[in-house]
Amino acid sequence: MPFTVATYNVLASAYIQRAWYRRTPGLVLEPAWRVPALVQYISKLSADLICLQEVEAETFVALRTTLGERGYGSQYARKLAQRPDGVALFYRQEILELLSARVLAYTDGAGVADSGYVASIALLRSAEGILGIINTHLMWDAPGTAPAAQIGLRQARQLLTEYESCAADARGWIVSGDFNVTPQSGIVALMEQAGFRYAHRDLPDVYTCNIGAKARLIDYLFHSAQLRAEPFAPTRIDDKTILPSAHEPSDHVPIMATFNWKD
Repeated sequence: MPFTVATYNVLASAYIQRAWYRRTPGLVLEPAWRVPALVQYISKLSADLICLQEVEAETFVALRTTLGERGYGSQYARKLAQRPDGVALFYRQEILELLSARVLAYTDGAGVADSGYVASIALLRSAEGILGIINTHLMWDAPGTAPAAQIGLRQARQLLTEYESCAADARGWIVSGDFNVTPQSGIVALMEQAGFRYAHRDLPDVYTCNIGAKARLIDYLFHSAQLRAEPFAPTRIDDKTILPSAHEPSDHVPIMATFNWKD
């Protein structure tokens, strides 16, 4: 039985600086408008699994209320180091049963304080077998940062080490989230070396954000070899698309795919 998965960075209100979004109407940036808009927008995705990043507590509670009424279960993992946001997972309980959930806190400080970034790791039972789902948000590193100094790369390596320790617990795996890198990066290469493929790899001109007036793909649905992906074409954006806007309540757009188990 196929199932649909979406991943979406919803943009934490705590991180919004007006100077970064000069073309966005001020009202659109206000939590009083954005939180209800996000709830409505995410509800309309109607995915069986919804993986969200930069979710603040207020947004999670609002989503849990609305999606819970529609039959979704939920899990939330807040970042550490007093960060205001976290990652959230919503799953359609009609077809998926949560077996376990835990949080991986990245030890990425390399001798200094850790970032506080996390990944959530869940096992869900479906009619075809156990699905492992990892939802994360990797830290952005400035272009030109040496690999040894890249926090995001350290996080990705730790994530894969954790995955390898529990890979046998599920028939197949999906690793979702905002990886803050383009497909040409060492992090994506690392995921592919570990046997993952990202769902939108063969679709042209797929972009999920345009921060700095440069459209690029930085959000991914990676999947293991036991799953076959049929990607949805996301909302088309370019360098000039206004994000957030009255139609797009985040500075990212979501990506989705339908997954089928291989025989």
